[in-house]
Amino acid sequence: MDQLNSIRAFVKVAEAGSFARAADQLDLSVPRVSRLIGDLEGHLGIRLLQRTTRKMSLTEPGRLYLERCRPILLDLDEIQTQVSADALRASGKLRVVAPVQFAIQKLGPVMAAYRDAHPNVTVELTLADRTIDLVQEGYDLAILAARRVTGLSLVSRHLANTDFYTCAAPAYLAVHGTPRHPSDLTQHAYLAFRTEHGSDDLVYEGPDGAPVAARLHPVLTSNNIGMVHTAALAGMGIATLSAYLADNDIQAGRLVRVLPEYRLAEREFRLVYSSRKYLSLKVKAFIDLALAHFAVHP
Repeated sequence: MDQLNSIRAFVKVAEAGSFARAADQLDLSVPRVSRLIGDLEGHLGIRLLQRTTRKMSLTEPGRLYLERCRPILLDLDEIQTQVSADALRASGKLRVVAPVQFAIQKLGPVMAAYRDAHPNVTVELTLADRTIDLVQEGYDLAILAARRVTGLSLVSRHLANTDFYTCAAPAYLAVHGTPRHPSDLTQHAYLAFRTEHGSDDLVYEGPDGAPVAARLHPVLTSNNIGMVHTAALAGMGIATLSAYLADNDIQAGRLVRVLPEYRLAEREFRLVYSSRKYLSLKVKAFIDLALAHFAVHP
């Protein structure tokens, strides 16, 4: 039974006072309208309309049903109009989640450009360095380190790569010396980002391309890379920091890159969302803008 169309047919007949006029307004045949209402009465187990050869009138249950159904249909029509309008312009709230320091260092220009292009959208940006359940937590999209992308139903697109540098403050190196080989790190105070380093090892690619493992002894472990960065600047020890976090400090001499001939694997960030189908304009617009921005500023 097509309950919604049956209700629409009933309301239209009651308002028009005629099956023929209602059929004309609904662009249906009279038998089709009669069948829809008959199906509805059968479903409800009550008679809604009294029909004679000369006139049609509402029963008492029919009057009550009409009174309750009219506002429901008006609400549905309003919702459909609103949804259609939203499909044609970006509006509403966009919920985004991204890694803390990546967002702080890299997303400002993206957010400003998005706001300029889509002023009717309010962005709710959550910063989190953890695995995200996009659907369960109700986010429209996420920027995630590639290793954190889980779920076969998710769409995942490359956004950016970043190098990682092992570095320390000049004051620390002046007192404790500069490591020349990854094995030297065993003798140094190491500052660890807990969610990045699940073990006490780093694996470098040596000058000859061979892997070289380094055993680490953290004197500080934090779940916030910003705290690790601050501790490194203060001369507390050696840290491994993303290029986007360390570059300015290295250029200014606040940090020194150590073991530059030994490379760490770069990390990839991906843009993740739940489906390619039926994307709202606000989500699609953010995806397109973010991809375009990082294509120019990788």
